[in-house]
Amino acid sequence: MKNKTIIILFLIIVLGIAGYFLIQSKSSTSSNNLPSQENVTKKNNVVNEEPIEPTYEYEGNLIDVTSGKTITEINIQNKATGIAKSTFEDNTYSLIATFENLPDPQGTDFYEGWIVRKGAEFDIISTGRAEKNNVTYQNVYNSNKDLTDHDFYVLTIEPDDGDPAPAEHILEGTMK
Repeated sequence: MKNKTIIILFLIIVLGIAGYFLIQSKSSTSSNNLPSQENVTKKNNVVNEEPIEPTYEYEGNLIDVTSGKTITEINIQNKATGIAKSTFEDNTYSLIATFENLPDPQGTDFYEGWIVRKGAEFDIISTGRAEKNNVTYQNVYNSNKDLTDHDFYVLTIEPDDGDPAPAEHILEGTMK
């Protein structure tokens, strides 16, 4: 009986050790089947980088065109400014317009950006609402169509009335 107990204890210990090594082996094999951190973050030979911002080919300063008037209960007071930048790169038109010293619109009003092609083939395209990022407003727009011929940027203040036409102009400028 004493020998049987010793053999059983011996087998329990051996099985316990074998089980431990088996678990370690599976854990090691499983982690080897997972992509390494380098492989997870590596894409197109770029490691741990944010999406690459395009190099903007065109840029223009945006100036206040309100003449100091109060428009829809806001007054820019000739303090608001902005910069609009655009490019067409890798089959993507990218625009970013950043504004300083814009007061928050009243009620449900909002700021909207527009790009304009002047001349005989006049065209205007909405670039959507300008969104507030901390204390500044920004208008970001992308298209798979080359719109670099739309080189005039306009920021308007829009009432939330469902009318798709541009309302009161606030800032304007040409991207050269």
